[in-house]
Amino acid sequence: MEMDGAVIRKAFIAMATLLMAQATCGPLAAQPRSESGIAGVSVFGRPPAGFNPLTASNTELDEYGFPPRPDRNLGEEARKRWEQRVMSQTRIVPELAQTNVFHGLVKGIKPVKTGSGTIDATSSNWSGYAITDPTNPFVKPGSQVEAQFVVPKPASGCADGSTETYSSANWVGIDGALSNDVFQAGTETDLDCRSGPSYYAWIEWFPNSEIKVTNLAIAPGDLISLSAFVASDGSKHLSIENLTTRKSVALAMKPPPGTELVGNSVEWIVERPTLNNVALSKLTNYLLNPWTNISAVTFPKLGEPPVAYLPDSAPATATTYHLWMSDGSNEISGVQLFSIPATAKTAPSLWFVATTPY
Repeated sequence: MEMDGAVIRKAFIAMATLLMAQATCGPLAAQPRSESGIAGVSVFGRPPAGFNPLTASNTELDEYGFPPRPDRNLGEEARKRWEQRVMSQTRIVPELAQTNVFHGLVKGIKPVKTGSGTIDATSSNWSGYAITDPTNPFVKPGSQVEAQFVVPKPASGCADGSTETYSSANWVGIDGALSNDVFQAGTETDLDCRSGPSYYAWIEWFPNSEIKVTNLAIAPGDLISLSAFVASDGSKHLSIENLTTRKSVALAMKPPPGTELVGNSVEWIVERPTLNNVALSKLTNYLLNPWTNISAVTFPKLGEPPVAYLPDSAPATATTYHLWMSDGSNEISGVQLFSIPATAKTAPSLWFVATTPY
């Protein structure tokens, strides 16, 4: 069958146009961000060849899910930490699976001692530091909370024939101390006495449950960097970097239905999670867990210097909670702050200590 001459001419013109476009613009670029298949969660792919975070604009950093570049007022150390994170990694597209584990709001908080702007307290599920501020500073674009830590290994807990299970989560987040949501990223160190220990990375926007990142390998002794931040366009991003394996993931989340980011607290927490949103797990005996580069920052107004929120230094509007975890009978997880004067612009460190009776 002969084709109509007009049809042939149109096909030829269309093909020529496509070839010219590719010659001028190169191959069609892959989308930097795509939906994950889990409602409200999108994932960032690997940036294009030649992409350099050090020279990228702030908009380009947001587009490819990189943590925001530190303001120069935060000092040279903050810039070096950021450069290490964004340059020493290979981005992978995260594979995700929803679980029945929940990293929820602080529970059973009981003040023990109150000082100037600081409250020592126990909680049934959190240990660590939380800084609250009723002016909601962390909802603003550029706000970020971050930390690095070494993934712990379970020390003990299993007797012969035991079927017990234990869980411990390290995370940073926004909200949860004074609100009904928690926007967070972390890692899990669990122990099943029948099958042994397990480790994985996760994200969550409570009241929804944890979402496991199944293809980012996590092992005891790995150095992990986490951040939760508000991008310049107001979208909410999470970044998890395994600085030991040099692999990372970046994700964006929308709030669960009926929820929004309040922005009235930031946290650095070791938690015993809630299983099936019903019962608290038994805490993994992680023994010791060092954290470094503890930092949170927000920008009061566009173009103004950033304001740092640290466990040892926070604005007058803030209250810092120093939390020990208690099971009702024993204090089972605590934390010690190590810092130098804030004027040195050096991020403080935390040492978490498990004091479980098993």
